[in-house]
Amino acid sequence: MTEERKDIPFIITLSYLAAFMLIRLSVFIAGAAETEFAKAAKAGMLPGVRFHVGRNIILFGYHIHHFYIGIFLICLAGWLSLTGSRRFTLKFKAVMYGAGLGLFFDEIGLLLTWGDYYSRLTYFLSLLLAGIFLNIIFFPGFWESVKKNIQDSRSGSMLRGILLKHNNFMRFADLVSEKTGKPERTSLVFTGVLYIIISLLVIMRPGTVRYWIALVFIIQGLDYFLKFFTETGRCR
Repeated sequence: MTEERKDIPFIITLSYLAAFMLIRLSVFIAGAAETEFAKAAKAGMLPGVRFHVGRNIILFGYHIHHFYIGIFLICLAGWLSLTGSRRFTLKFKAVMYGAGLGLFFDEIGLLLTWGDYYSRLTYFLSLLLAGIFLNIIFFPGFWESVKKNIQDSRSGSMLRGILLKHNNFMRFADLVSEKTGKPERTSLVFTGVLYIIISLLVIMRPGTVRYWIALVFIIQGLDYFLKFFTETGRCR
């Protein structure tokens, strides 16, 4: 992989986060999610006007959300990348793609909850995608090593034989839950086993602990920061 291509995931992530934060902040300041047009759209009603450009955009009687612009940018970046256009650099297309993702994910909760722009589902899915991007950028070696360890593990090892090859672990959990009739207690037991396995992985890979802790605090900090906009938006 060339140095330029190594920069691409970082550029996509940065433009994605920037677009998401900027559009959410602008909607919050303008109050675009509380206008009469937004309320009409949430109720499944027509806006009542043909053209309007302001806190909301109405064209030909249709309420134009910015996730449409995001989808357009994603499609355009994909088209230019697949056709091998030389007029735009790879970094420019990465910015276009990341910005499109940011605009789209800013309204993902609105799409999934029938009009609730301030749904916490938006923040959860957006932070999840950001976490995936951060893993691609900062921990590719870790995941490659995990993949290699799984592939190179002995065929008779407990982890591979039970969890990966025969899938008897989950079958046993279901059987115990069925026989005991106490799925809650069984869930606690197997959750404890899972935590022990994760702790063993941490011991085996101590060098990655600081990165994971930092990532958890970053995501938690963003979550609290975004909750401020959620609660304030609901109170308006």
